[in-house]
This record gives sequence, structure tokens and C-alpha cells, in this order.
Amino acid sequence: MGIGAIGNGIGTNDIIRTNSRRVLGEKFNYSLETVNSGSKVNEPLMSFSNPKTGESIEIHRSDVYAEDNPLYVLKGRTAEGDSFERTVHAWIIDPRNCDYSEMMVLNLETGNTSPADKARVDALFDSIVEKGKEDDEAAVTKYLDKADYSTAMKDVLDEYKKAGNWDSYLSMDKWQQSIKDYTSVPVYFNRDIMNNSSTIERNGVKGACSFASVKTAEDIMKEIDDRVKAAEKNGPTLREALANHCPNAKNMLYGMVGSSDVMTFDECVKYLEEQFKIMDEKAKSSLVG
Repeated sequence: MGIGAIGNGIGTNDIIRTNSRRVLGEKFNYSLETVNSGSKVNEPLMSFSNPKTGESIEIHRSDVYAEDNPLYVLKGRTAEGDSFERTVHAWIIDPRNCDYSEMMVLNLETGNTSPADKARVDALFDSIVEKGKEDDEAAVTKYLDKADYSTAMKDVLDEYKKAGNWDSYLSMDKWQQSIKDYTSVPVYFNRDIMNNSSTIERNGVKGACSFASVKTAEDIMKEIDDRVKAAEKNGPTLREALANHCPNAKNMLYGMVGSSDVMTFDECVKYLEEQFKIMDEKAKSSLVG
């Protein structure tokens, strides 16, 4: 894949907002209607389209946007011609599993708003598309397809290095470091953001878990079920299953209802193991009875 040169205009803020502790509050779970009704979302901060697929996307700042609550609203049209609107919280975007529009949100959050910065994301997307042609199952062709942009950063840098394109290499390296600095800050879940609608019951045992994503209670329930089924089918430990399905889990913390304000990944694994053990014992007792 041939990658053209990208200018040196980084356009990065002198100070990237990388606090040592980030805590998600209740605004994290606000409905789309709540954060998409005021003047802040009338004009897009950025818009782009994919002439090959017909996708068009606008990035808006939500009504409740703040430095400690960087919630955005994405609006646009999919490759299938369907209109869509969804929220994206910049803190929980993982470059190892995100789409093109989410990378653009990270550009906005880190002050990378120049045409050269957009070109850097374009270079990553082109690299991912080319690599996907070698593996049909992993093929990415659309802006809204999830992909590993973190690995693509390394691939593009390697190509610049091999080609001796040091200007583009240095500017891309500085840009990708600003993205890494922003996304590497641990995120804490405050248990106050959980409510009864997201409480899960299985075999008579109730509990609730907040995962690093804006999802409905039904989505959370399905994700937990899918992870448990994957663990049972493939045979990994609970720790391995969580780590595989949450590649950023070691840098994230999960809040549990009834627990202290925050819970580490290790504590989360231990808690779930105990809950599954209780569920199994209750199931066995039920069968005996």
C-alpha cells in the first residue's frame, strides 16, 4: 500500500487533557433525547463523507458536554442509506476497537483539528482497508466498521520508516502519541450511575454491572450472556474471557451496585466468580428440590 506524505502541521493542543483519574457521572447514561435538544448540537463541529460507500457523518457536541463529560452526538447516513443518531463518550473510545468517526472524536478531544490530522486518520483507514483484503472475515470497508486503529498506527509508521519518509513519520508519531496519552487514562465508574433498570437477575440472584460503553439494560444483559457463553464454549478462565472481550480492561475499572464506589478489574473478576458460584449452587439446590 502506498501512503502519501502528510504535512507537519500537527495542530495539537500544548496541553492534552490527561487527568490521572476520570470518573463517569450520571450524565454518562443520559438518553439521546436529553443531550440532543439544545443549541449546542445545531451546528456540527466536523462533517465528512465516504464517496465509495455513500456514508455521511456529522459530529456534534452534546448539550451536556463538559471537559469532565466529553459526550458527543453523531448524526448521519449509513452505507445502506439509513439515517442514524448516537452518542459517543470520548473517555471510553478504545483505538483498538473503534470506528473512523470515533477516531475523529478523539481528534477533536485532543485538539487535532487540522486537515493534516484528518489525513492521518484517513491513512489509518486506508491501511486497515488494504490489510482487510487479505482476510475476508476481518475486511473493513465502511467508516462505521469497527477496527484496530492502534495496530494501524504501527503499520503506517513502519511504512513511513521503510520509505525513509521521516517528516511524515515524525508528525504521525507525535499525533498518535497524543491519542495514546488521552485514551490511556483509567476510567472509573461511579455506582451512582446505575439504576434499577440495569439490574440483572439470573437464577434468582440479582446484581448489576456497568461496562465501558453506552448501552441499554438489554444490551448489557446480552453482552454478559455472550461473554459467559464464550467462556463456556472456548474454555478460558473468567479472567481470560473478560480480558479477551475487553482489551482495555486492565486500564478500566468497573462499578458494582452494593460495592464500594469503584472496583478494580481483579475485584470485578473475584466478584463475578463468587456470583456465578452462588448461582450454580442455587441451580443445583433447585434441581434437587
